[in-house]
Amino acid sequence: MCIWLAAMCVAAASVTLYTAAVWFGNLNQDEGWYLYAARAVADGRMPYRDFFFTQGPLMPYLYGLFAPLWSPHGVLGGRVFTAALGLLSGLLAAGLARRAVPSSRAAEAGLIAFALTACNLYHVYFTTIPKTYALASCLVLGGFLLLTLSLSRRSQTRSTLSCMWALPAGMLIAFAAGVRLSLGAMLPITALALLLTFRKTGAAFFWFALGGGVGLALAFGPTLTEALEPFLFSQSFHVARGGRDLFFMAGSLARTVRAYLPAVMLLAALVIFRLFRSSGVADTVAQEEPTGVLYRGQFWPWIWLLAFLAVFGVQLASPYPYDDYQVPVMGLLAAAVAGWAANSTSSGSLRGCVCLLWVVASLLASFGSPMAQSWFVARQDRFWAVRKTAPDLAVLRQTARDVRALAGTDDLLLTQDTYLAVEADMRVPEGLEMGPFSYFPQLSDEEAARYHVMNDTRLEALLAAAPASIAAYSGYGFAIRSPVMDEVPAAQRHAFLSTLGQHYDGVQEVPDFGQNSTTLQIMKRRTPLGAQQRP
Repeated sequence: MCIWLAAMCVAAASVTLYTAAVWFGNLNQDEGWYLYAARAVADGRMPYRDFFFTQGPLMPYLYGLFAPLWSPHGVLGGRVFTAALGLLSGLLAAGLARRAVPSSRAAEAGLIAFALTACNLYHVYFTTIPKTYALASCLVLGGFLLLTLSLSRRSQTRSTLSCMWALPAGMLIAFAAGVRLSLGAMLPITALALLLTFRKTGAAFFWFALGGGVGLALAFGPTLTEALEPFLFSQSFHVARGGRDLFFMAGSLARTVRAYLPAVMLLAALVIFRLFRSSGVADTVAQEEPTGVLYRGQFWPWIWLLAFLAVFGVQLASPYPYDDYQVPVMGLLAAAVAGWAANSTSSGSLRGCVCLLWVVASLLASFGSPMAQSWFVARQDRFWAVRKTAPDLAVLRQTARDVRALAGTDDLLLTQDTYLAVEADMRVPEGLEMGPFSYFPQLSDEEAARYHVMNDTRLEALLAAAPASIAAYSGYGFAIRSPVMDEVPAAQRHAFLSTLGQHYDGVQEVPDFGQNSTTLQIMKRRTPLGAQQRP
């Protein structure tokens, strides 16, 4: 009874949360340039070689492949597509947890893992907005799920060929690194774990290493062949960012714990349980499988935990460790703790109650999440909370319709708010593909042109002579200096806006627009230049 109730709860809650995140979730500047990059790839352009892009090359290609499905619907279409990947990652986490327990405990393990991911509002939001997280989660979890097949559970199905499942497993995890480079830390850690346990895993180490090498070659080979220098520059962007200090790291860790509190509390409970009750349950678990079972899965969660910790440490040590960086690997932690939780009790009815308990805990944590409030409140004005008049996405869609109407047949939009261009089905000038992260004042003119970004000279020239009839800028416009990510001096930003004002007149102001509810200014060129049409 508890299992069925838990299953119905997680099914209804996950669909509800993902639907809410698609429409009500706050806009994020990253959504614009990820979707814009995918659309550029669909049009035949190549990341790094033809435009600046700061992540691995695979996401634009996969999203570009499916661009006919999502692109006509703009950011909303991108969110729906990403949410489907997010739900798939929750199912993969559930499948992975099931491999960590005897078959009689698989339902409980799968439901707990699914609840800790697909019923966690924080996780749901960041696997709904078009960032690298949903796709990377699917690749990571899919890779480790395939890896578990390399060690067959039953003697009659075990053969020397079973370990070859490690080949596609290594490829998928390498592809995850091709989406987000920091995930590459999983490859050596997992390979080393397989090597040290070769008496149990056999030749899985060899096949995993081979798959990882092939996957890396496929993911990065074309880029390194055709655009090595721009690719290296784009990756140095992350290393050169400012903000590294222990205080920021501690804050990032604290926010991650808060975001995934049910999973962290379950892990803490399991540690305490292990300390004070170290025997009894393990013997019961060992007796549940029928004769002929060689392996019951308890080995895998430790490998998942090691892979999780490797990436967690790398990302926490980054110059600017945002807490959402950890989203792609949280499915591994959820699968591990779900498996351990399902193995922690011997009574079937008690296992069902434990499962329902953590499902309810996940739902309550989502209900009480401060993120939900941020979707409906624009800001705090002293004593009063100022509510949003409409969801961010609804405001974006209406603004895009206004911009499209003002532009007429012109399809070029001068803006650093790339999600506005995506929603309006327009292009941005070359060098602004990464939105507010496109301005590198320290670069020479030659370097800026080679890396497809802006410096002072190129940006001033663009603002003065861009062949775009419409310009738009929010609080993020011309406000950030890359790669340090500090604020453009007020005098310099004023100079940029003055140059823009010499050629454009303000025609519309949109308050509480986009990420962090800044004001968007829409301007129209006084004397239109020749509009560039899409070929």
